[in-house]
Amino acid sequence: MNDKDYYSILGVSRDASADEIKKAYRELALKYHPDKNPGNSEAGEKFKEINEAYSVLSNPEKRQRYDQFGSAGMNNGGFEGGFDTEDFFNVFGEGFDSFFGGNNRSSRQHGQRKGEDLQIRIKLTLREIANGVTKKIKLSHYVKCDGCDGCGAESSDGVQKCSKCNGLGYVTKIVKTFFGQMSSRTVCGACDGTGKNITKKCDKCKGEGRLYVNDIIDIKIPDGISEEGTFLKKGCGNASRRGGIPGNLHVVVSEIDDPVFKRNGYDVYSQVNISFFDAVLGCEKEIDTLYGKVKIKIPQGTQSGKLLSLKGKGLKHIEGYDYGNQYVYVQVYTPDLKNLTSSEKDFLLKMKDSDGFRPDISKNENNFWDRVKKFLFK
Repeated sequence: MNDKDYYSILGVSRDASADEIKKAYRELALKYHPDKNPGNSEAGEKFKEINEAYSVLSNPEKRQRYDQFGSAGMNNGGFEGGFDTEDFFNVFGEGFDSFFGGNNRSSRQHGQRKGEDLQIRIKLTLREIANGVTKKIKLSHYVKCDGCDGCGAESSDGVQKCSKCNGLGYVTKIVKTFFGQMSSRTVCGACDGTGKNITKKCDKCKGEGRLYVNDIIDIKIPDGISEEGTFLKKGCGNASRRGGIPGNLHVVVSEIDDPVFKRNGYDVYSQVNISFFDAVLGCEKEIDTLYGKVKIKIPQGTQSGKLLSLKGKGLKHIEGYDYGNQYVYVQVYTPDLKNLTSSEKDFLLKMKDSDGFRPDISKNENNFWDRVKKFLFK
C-alpha cells in the first residue's frame, strides 16, 4: 500500500500551523463537496481524501504519529478513514450546514431548545406613534414553572441521566457513503434533547417545566414606527419545555384613523379653515400638530388649497434623527347666501364688480394642477 502524503493532499507544508491546515481544508472542502459536484465520482474521491487528511493533521496526536510512521502507521493505530460531520461545523461554523441544504446545527446542540415565538397586534393613534407610548397588554403564554424552576422535576432526586443518549441530548448514527463513513447527530427523542429523564414530576407543571398563564406586560412602542411595522420583544414568547431559551414576541402595529391628521410616510397632512377676510387680509391661526398646538401665519391673499409647510412636525424617521414635515391645507370658507343678512348681501353686491375682487390669473400663484402634482409627486 502506497504511503499517502496528507500534507500534499491539503497543499500545505509539513511545518504548517493548525490555522493554515484549517484554511486549506476549508477551501478544498468547498471546492470538492459532492453537493457542488453532483455525479462527479472524481470529486467524491477527492472529497474523501481531503477529509481523511484533515482528520489526521487537525489532531495533534494523530499528526505526530503520522509524521513518525506515515499513513501506514495511522492504519495500524486505528484510523479507519471515517469522517465525523462535526468537523465541518468546527471549520465552517453554523452557516456551512445550511449552505449545503442541511439542518441548522443549533437544533442538535444540547441545551439550546427554544420556546415558540408569538405575535400580537396593537392599535395606536397617529399621535401615539409619533411620540412613542407604553401600552399594557394581556398576553397568554407559557412561562417557566416557579415550582421547579423550569426543570420539570419535583426535586434533584427526580432527574436521571438519559440512558439512550447517555446524557448528551443527541444520538449519533454512522452512515456509509461512497466517499466514506459519515456521522450525523439528531436530537434524542427519549429526553427531547435535555439529556435527562424525569422520574418524579413536578406537581405544579406535571413535568413540563412551564405553565400557561395570563400576564399583563408593558410594551414600549418606539416613536416613528411605520404603519403595519413590526418590532421584537425578546424573551416574551413561550418558555421552552424543561429549560432552554424562551421564544420572542413579535409586535405588529396597526394605525387608527385620526380625525385631524393623514399620514404619507413620515409626512402628515392637516387642514385649517379660514374666512374670506382672513384669506384677503392675512391672519394668525392656532393649529394642532402631533406634538401640541402651534401658531402659524396665513399670508395676505392666500388662495384656497394652498399648502403651508411646518418643517420637522411630521414623524421621526425610525432609523435616524430626522423628522418628516407637516403640510397644512388651507381651506377658505365660502358662506351660504341664504345665511347672510340683507346688509351683508348688499355689501357683497357692491364689491362684486370691483377690480380688486376680480380673479387675476396673471398672478404668480400655482394653479390647481400644479398643486395636485406637488402633492402627488413631490
